[in-house]
Amino acid sequence: MYLRALEASDFDIINQYWNFLDFRRFLGVPLPRSNNCLHDWLDKRSTADPWKDGLIELAIADKKQNSFIGLVHLENIKRPHDRAEFGVSILNPENFSKGYGTDATRIMLWVGFSILGLHSIYLDTMEDNMRAIRTYEKVGFQRVGLLRETEFQDGTYKGLLVMDILRDEFESANPLFKVDAFP
Repeated sequence: MYLRALEASDFDIINQYWNFLDFRRFLGVPLPRSNNCLHDWLDKRSTADPWKDGLIELAIADKKQNSFIGLVHLENIKRPHDRAEFGVSILNPENFSKGYGTDATRIMLWVGFSILGLHSIYLDTMEDNMRAIRTYEKVGFQRVGLLRETEFQDGTYKGLLVMDILRDEFESANPLFKVDAFP
């Protein structure tokens, strides 16, 4: 797999999964969104400048088939604190548990630490999203806290697990992804 720029031509593939409950349930309020909303979202995400807009969104693509698989981003990039929030989404359930999310996470963290010069990257995920939690821990994210009963889902309140990773922790957990120090 590889990461590439998010393009307007990705709209149709994203739109196939955008309103599936199983996809939306981990993205906040799982309500359907209109095509206009998705077009606006895609336009904003595909044209964002990480330094000016505090956001970088990339497409996850399969090398062999050159096909769109999902999305990965860093947002809320804060200077001078050198931190950002991370997110990854594999859209088609047929692509779950194939390592795409883990690989995309490692590459995007390397981008954050090596190219953007970040010191800390954090995320939150539903406390019962075990597939995601395993991925995050595999690349070196640490559990730092639980926001208790903050999300209403499936008729009950659930917590958000907060995780983070520091530059040196990423380098230790992923020795093939050497982080070059920024001057």
